[in-house]
Amino acid sequence: MEFTEVFEGRRSVRYFTDEEIPEEDIRKIVAIGTLAPNAGNRQDWRCLVLTDHSKKNEIKELIQEKLESLAKRAGKENPERYRNRHGSILFAGAPVVLVFLTQPYRSAIDDLLKENGYSEAEIDCLRMRPDIQTISAMIQNILLASHMMGYGACWMVAPNIARHEIENCLGIRPPWSMAAFVALGRASKAPGGSKRKPLDEVIEFIR
Repeated sequence: MEFTEVFEGRRSVRYFTDEEIPEEDIRKIVAIGTLAPNAGNRQDWRCLVLTDHSKKNEIKELIQEKLESLAKRAGKENPERYRNRHGSILFAGAPVVLVFLTQPYRSAIDDLLKENGYSEAEIDCLRMRPDIQTISAMIQNILLASHMMGYGACWMVAPNIARHEIENCLGIRPPWSMAAFVALGRASKAPGGSKRKPLDEVIEFIR
């Protein structure tokens, strides 16, 4: 596959077959992910590979319970219908779920800001979370590698609605925290097209 075809052909895949993915392929995909640029070259990333169906369903139930609970507290009619929002639980239908973890990034610049009285929230606002940017670069590599190798993938942050419950379920402990899921597998149907904004709405030259 040509370099540009990898980028142009990638789509978010939300429906998967039951075909298992060889561990060798998973390792290759994650290895490509680790080639991503990252803050301070600290490589503050970890990837949990989840293939156990019962564990995936357990996490799915945690998300469903959280969604229904939030809907009840908000006074929504028929709060139970929030349980089955596909964008939050589609990972359960994938043979592999990659769970990405990150940890706080702090450099000499962050320390300098703190010594000048900036709060952690203010530092995060100014620095735009280098840890999140780091894990995002890794995930983008993984999406492209997955497509190149003939797999479909979907980057998911909706499960974070139950982040603390999921972290407890998977035994994730500080300083690590869950950042995102990627559902991975063979696509059961071709994803639809993806429109992009015209380039002139995105790019601006400051001369």
